[in-house]
Amino acid sequence: MPGGIILPMPVWDHLRQDIRYAIRLLAKTPSWTALAALTVALGIASTATMFSIVNAVLLRPLPFQQSRQLYWVGELLFHFTQEMALAGDYFTMREQTQAFSQMAAFDTSGVNWTGTDQPEQLTASHVTASFFSLLGVAPFRGRVFRVDEDLPGANLAVVLSYALWQRRFGGDPAIVGKTIRLDRQAALVIGVMPGRFDFPKGTELWMPFRLNEAEQRQRQRLEIVSIVARAKGGVSAAQVVSEMSRLTPLVENEYHAHGVTADAKIFATPLQDRLVGQLRPAILVLAGAVALMLAIVCFNVANLMLARSSGRRREIAIRVALGAPSRRIVSQVVTESLFVSLLGGALGMAFAGAVVGILNSSRPLALAGFPEISVDTVTIGFTLALSLLVGLIFGLAPALSVLRFSVRETLQAQSRGAGSLSLRRVRQGLVVAQLGASLTLLIGSGLLAKSFLKLRDTDPGFRPDRVLTARVNLASPRYSLRQRQLEFYESVLERLRAARSVTSAAVTTSIPLNGDGGPNSAVFRIENHPAAPRGQEPQTSQMAVSPDFFKTLSIPLLEGRLLDSRDRLGSPGTIVVNETFRRRFFPGETPLGHRIGIGATDKPVWLEIVGVVGDVRQNGLDRDVEPWFYQSYSQSQIDFLARMGILIRTSSDTAFVPSTSATMIATTVASIDPDQPVYDIKTMDQRLAGSLASRRFNAVWIGCFAIAAILLAAIGVYGVMSYLVTLRTQEMGIRLALGARPGQVLQLIVREGLMLGAVGGAVGLTGAYVLRRFLTLLLFGVSTLDPATYAGFTAALLFAVFAACCGPGLRAARVDPVTSLRHD
Repeated sequence: MPGGIILPMPVWDHLRQDIRYAIRLLAKTPSWTALAALTVALGIASTATMFSIVNAVLLRPLPFQQSRQLYWVGELLFHFTQEMALAGDYFTMREQTQAFSQMAAFDTSGVNWTGTDQPEQLTASHVTASFFSLLGVAPFRGRVFRVDEDLPGANLAVVLSYALWQRRFGGDPAIVGKTIRLDRQAALVIGVMPGRFDFPKGTELWMPFRLNEAEQRQRQRLEIVSIVARAKGGVSAAQVVSEMSRLTPLVENEYHAHGVTADAKIFATPLQDRLVGQLRPAILVLAGAVALMLAIVCFNVANLMLARSSGRRREIAIRVALGAPSRRIVSQVVTESLFVSLLGGALGMAFAGAVVGILNSSRPLALAGFPEISVDTVTIGFTLALSLLVGLIFGLAPALSVLRFSVRETLQAQSRGAGSLSLRRVRQGLVVAQLGASLTLLIGSGLLAKSFLKLRDTDPGFRPDRVLTARVNLASPRYSLRQRQLEFYESVLERLRAARSVTSAAVTTSIPLNGDGGPNSAVFRIENHPAAPRGQEPQTSQMAVSPDFFKTLSIPLLEGRLLDSRDRLGSPGTIVVNETFRRRFFPGETPLGHRIGIGATDKPVWLEIVGVVGDVRQNGLDRDVEPWFYQSYSQSQIDFLARMGILIRTSSDTAFVPSTSATMIATTVASIDPDQPVYDIKTMDQRLAGSLASRRFNAVWIGCFAIAAILLAAIGVYGVMSYLVTLRTQEMGIRLALGARPGQVLQLIVREGLMLGAVGGAVGLTGAYVLRRFLTLLLFGVSTLDPATYAGFTAALLFAVFAACCGPGLRAARVDPVTSLRHD
């Protein structure tokens, strides 16, 4: 065959013979074949599913041109702990960079689609004109922004996402050139992006940023942005890091030139690493769990293959004695293993496809922000290669056993049950390895489960029951004045409080566990306390709330008073602080009556502390509580009053129906402003569940793997002990004939099994100890060396071994001495 490889005909003949022989042998033992294939399918399905997740989240390149060159650029500025970037610094870096060919700034926020019967909040990304060309993505229809459309004062143009174009415009092919109204302003649709483009995640339309470069470079009005950059061809990651070090003093000098003291640190992270975020450690731990699971499957099937080959020792010995080459015998054994593995791989692939379909349809919260999982050609190729590898691995042990046994001893054996000591040790070693890997998985799953339960039982600092939350974005020019915003919220709260089912209502710039409200950190000084050095001032988070905020969430008052009608616009500034604030900044004294000055300028805004409330885990149940202060929204200087959360607590006298309460909030807002949408409507219990999603995902998946692993290990122990009982039938008959009691025979078998369990337990404990550091980032309130978990699951493993030994042990205890002594 031209261009191909021609194998000698005997090779093809031998291969066909081996395949036919393997099929015939496997068909004669359908139960064994089904058990082996399903065991392999379990391991392959787990591995293929996990590989699909890893491929979608970690391995698959982003859908951008040469995505490995893309970096996320950020800053640690003004000693804030949160990552941020400022528009003025973006312009400086864009001008001074030597490592990047392009840079773009963007920011995601909400805009209201108005002028329709159903106003809607849309997720919009404001981007600079270089954004799309930097990513290398062309529009599906129309065009993207020109440079002149990204200048202050330019007419508003928008680019729609494919999903929004389909959902709200029915895929209208003539959409380009039409006008829509956003925040009551006309916006010209100039393009539609392709369906695969979804960056930033969840964006429904893109708008030009229209930053004023001259104003931003003065560092007087600080606009917070996100920055993405493309490295020049040939620039390495190390060179990018070096570039960040070079740019840092240049940015600091810009601040100094405008009279602003700034301590900046610029960094760059590969864009894919940034987007994966905190899910990477969890996925890698799950991948490790799957690898252990696959190893257990290999050990289990290898044991099954050894048991099968030991039953064919006389047959193989006769064939060898008649002149069959050892390589032909090995070839047949390996072909049989590969056939079982490929059959299991096909079943596993089908199972994996079903699981991936369920994951995509249910979309667990832990995976909500990541690409859709798919069983693509890469996954299929990986599964095929893995199936072949697994077949070779678990076929290796029986193949080697064929080469090592003595033909003469096998043919002269007086009992079919006689087996070699080396074969028994191999099978016992495989079981020990199974048990060790299973215990490592069990301990890992136990630690994650205990961590999840501890986190779930953590007090969030408020009562989430019967509380419904929603958000509004007063983005239109109608609400450009602060007074109009306050009037809107007062009207909403007044009407909600009047509802019979509502016991209290409040607004806040930051709903707990939601992460909204934008940057909220502030530096401050304490009156009559020694001033901290410049750049080392204490820092706190701040929140603007209405007075009934604490009542609505049942946040306890610890000292002083809560905010009330006295804390209004024009009155002296007052705040309520949380317990962490008091403990950190006023240890051993009361903060009541003290004043703090907000801002690093020489003329701070002075606020008096009038109360202390309990800590709220604002940013997540697993996050440390930070110092917070709460200020009446009518007095607050926070710039985010246009984007507020609405909270209501319903009466316990009526059934809590979230949909009914949601309709009430939407109707109330519409009665005040028909063009104002309400969005992100959730109960507080739903927000709590969302904050636990990733940890629940980890615990459930590893728990499933651990349960499957212990079942496989128990099956392995059962198989080995059954095999040993079969080999030692004569021995058991002799023991019983000489006066041994059945209970003693049972005890003998169980003791041998528990010895295997003890060795496997030691291996598993060692594995858990070695791998514990990989769990550190995933645990909350639980030590990686938690003694109760280690002891409890070791005991559970030994119990499983004991249960698996009882069947073979009882069979050995019921052996008939006369029959066993005549056993051939």
